[in-house]
Formats: sequence, C-alpha cells, structure tokens
Amino acid sequence: MKFSTAISFAFVFLPALKHVSAHSVGHLGRRANGNNGGNGNNGGGDPQTSLTLDPKVIASGFANNGQDVPAAGQVASLTSKNNFINFCLTVPNQQITNGKQIAAGSCNPAPMGSIPSSAKMPSAKFTNPKNGDTIAANTAFTISMAINNLETGNFVNAQENYFSAPQQLNGQGVIIGHSHVVVETLQALDQTTPNDPTKFAFFKGLNDAAQGGILTASVTAGLPAGAYRLCSINTAANHQPALVPIAQHGSLDDCVYFTASAGGAAAATNSSPGAASPTAVDTAASAASSTTGAAADTGASTATSANAGSATATGNPSGNGRGRGANRGSRGGGNGQH
Repeated sequence: MKFSTAISFAFVFLPALKHVSAHSVGHLGRRANGNNGGNGNNGGGDPQTSLTLDPKVIASGFANNGQDVPAAGQVASLTSKNNFINFCLTVPNQQITNGKQIAAGSCNPAPMGSIPSSAKMPSAKFTNPKNGDTIAANTAFTISMAINNLETGNFVNAQENYFSAPQQLNGQGVIIGHSHVVVETLQALDQTTPNDPTKFAFFKGLNDAAQGGILTASVTAGLPAGAYRLCSINTAANHQPALVPIAQHGSLDDCVYFTASAGGAAAATNSSPGAASPTAVDTAASAASSTTGAAADTGASTATSANAGSATATGNPSGNGRGRGANRGSRGGGNGQH
C-alpha cells in the first residue's frame, strides 16, 4: 500500500516540479540578460553608452582621503568608491553645466580625461609684444605667441559643448586643444592689487592652428595709452584649462607686461599724461560685459576709454582643427562667453 502511494505521488508532482524549475531558470536568465546581456543597462555592450560604471575603471585610490601621511596644513580629500559619478547630487543648489557657460555657477559631471606625460606638457612665450615693450597707442598691432606641446586649432561649440567632454590627446600624446589671449588694463606696471577677471581690454580665442609654432591675434583697434598685462589661456578642445600629470611644473601659460603711449615712445613714468584713466577703462569694460551673454569663443572683443560704454566684436568663422570647429563669436567683458 505504501509503495503504490509513493508511485502515485511521483506521477502527480514530478511534472509540476519540472515546470517550476524551468520557469525559475528562465526567469533568472532573463534577469541576467536584462542587466548584462546587451539590451539592458549596459547599453548594448558598448561601455560608452552604458549607464553602468565598469569596475575596470574604478580608481581605488579615490577612497583614500590622503591623511594616512599627514602634513601640516594638509586637508582631507573628498573620497569616493564610484569615481564620484553622482557628485553633483551633493550640490543640489547648482544646475548641471550641460555644455553651457553658466555665469552663476554650475556642477560639471564630465571626467577630466587623458593627461599627457610630463615630457608633453604645453608651454608658451609671447614674441610680440615682449615683456617691457611700449607700443603706439590706438594703433593696430599683432599679438604673436610661440606655443609648444599643444595641438592647436581644435575647439568645439562654446555655447553647446563647454566643458562637456574629457581632455583628449593626439597620437603623439599631446593635448588636443587651442589657446586664447587676453589683455587687461593695469593702473600701473607696478600694480600689486589683483584685477577683476570679468573686465578686460581685449580677448580673442585663437581658432586657427599655429603656423611654424606661432599663434597670432590682430588687435585692429589698438589700445589706448596706459599699462597692460597680456596673458595666454591654453585649453583642451572643450575649453577646459589644460591638465598635466604632476603638481610641480612651470607655468603652462605666459604673461607679459607692456605699455602703450602716443607714437610708441617709452613713457617716462607709469602715470604719464597720456595714460588711460583706470575708471574710464573699467567703465568701458563693464559696458562690454553687459553687451551679451551668448556669444562664443572666437573673435576679438575690445573695450577702450575712447569709446567708453561700447565694445566692438568681430566673429571669426574659422572652423579648422580635426572637425571640432564651429563659429565662435566674440567675447566682451568676460560675461558668459568663452
């Protein structure tokens, strides 16, 4: 009697158990495929479209706050076990940069990208005007700068792709990017107070590739008499400052100090009668900063005391450089334009 009961149980329940097991295995298989198999969260198997962080690129060192080797004045680093992928959630009061120039500030989620070797760090030196030169006031002149270890002429749309991609290197390990020049008015060559970076006398993004290692920018309206600082801003293609592999290094940019005077004669003092009034120049630069917040990085922008209250800007449609080019309009006064 017991034997026949066992046989009956087997005939009734084993087929049902087989069905349940097959269903469970199939369900688990579908979950695995959904998460990893090419049509789920991993973006079709392409890590560049996946919304999942690949474990192979997790930087384990980011979990160390650096205080295992303490030093006087050294502060603890922020730490992360997931490459800070959701860092911008910690600053909910800031909007995502999203390729825009946001004057009020933003949080940018793009990785820093490829960093060159120390032997390939960029450097620059102005060849005109040189440090200490005096140029003719209100007369057109050309800024020229020697550049090394930067594949120039590569820029993206500054209104749609600002800081929106990592720094990249070319086949020779050199940063792919471009440069800019900016002239700021000084009260005197020996001025010791910091300038206001939202104000400047001239700015131009250098979109063309260097010729013979030299970049140039034409200052067609010249500059009024006064004292000036001229600096470069060397950047990657998406306009972010160039990143290099070591902390102790020479400047990646150059600055020179020069004067402008009537006829280009050397001024006897920094406060010569022909010197531009700092107030007048600041007024012009302030006016330039309010002209627009949407122009792009190319072209020149000037503000002079002779034309206080207005700024002139000329766009440069140059678009060379590895297919990254786009029209970059002028920048005036440093307000929301690159």
